Formats: sequence, C-alpha cells, structure tokens
Amino acid sequence: MEHLIVCIIIWTLTFIIVPLKRIFELKRIIFISIILMTFLDNISFYLGYYSYEQILFPIGKASFFHLLVCAGVGILMVNWLTKESITKLISILTVANVFSLLLYFYNHYGAFRFGSFTYSFTFIYFIAALSTFIWLVLIFVDENTIYEGKKTREIINHS
Repeated sequence: MEHLIVCIIIWTLTFIIVPLKRIFELKRIIFISIILMTFLDNISFYLGYYSYEQILFPIGKASFFHLLVCAGVGILMVNWLTKESITKLISILTVANVFSLLLYFYNHYGAFRFGSFTYSFTFIYFIAALSTFIWLVLIFVDENTIYEGKKTREIINHS
C-alpha cells in the first residue's frame, strides 16, 4: 500500500510540474527506469540484499507501483538536466537522498526488508543505480530531447 501512495504522489507532482508534451517526449525514460529497476530489484532479492514486502502487484519480486515511482522520478530527474556534468551529479545525489529517506519510511512501515544491505551500503547502491540510469538515458534518448524543450508548465513559469 505504501508503494501505491508514493506512486500517486510522484505522478501527481510529475503531471503538475512537467508539461504533458514533455512527458511524452521523455517516454523512453519510463521504459528505461522500469526495465532497469525490475532487473536490479529482482537480482537484489535473489542475492539476498533486500526485498519489498506487502506488494500489491508483483513483477517478479519487484513492486509494480515502486517501478512506477521510479519511472516518475526518472522523468523528474532527467527533465532539468543540462549538458554540464554538475547537473547530473546534483540530480543523482538528490534522488539518492530522497530514495534513502523513502527507504527509511518503507522499512519503518514494513514495506521493505533489508537482507545483507545496510542504510550506508544502500545509499552507495542508489548512487550506482542512478548513475547507470543516467548513462542509459544518455545512450537511448536523443540529447536534444533531454536538454531542450519546455520543461515546466506555464503556472510554474509565471510564479
């Protein structure tokens, strides 16, 4: 249930902040994030690193709603990237910290269980996974699509 609540929050924010046309332009990011996280979550489960508990709709050992959270976060993460490397680093570190905080709450409410991972190691894991995600996005999504285009809705631009 926790995954569903976070999914609704993330996608509501995504649709409020990012123009629908921009979300459509970045649609490959949704597929990249879902495929990458399905792979990582399933491998991590089978290696005993961690597991998701209380899964409403499992995709192997991954939570369908958590995969949708990752897709929404992926759109938000890539939306404001520029060609400068620092924006990629800031994006990765910000999302890794948010995911670490989210993981704390998931663990507290029983939606996540550590195996051989710890909070510190999980943060490093997030950095590696998010770096891989950005690398895959830069390979499979056109640079002009990433760096150009209208990135926020008019209501956000005028505020």
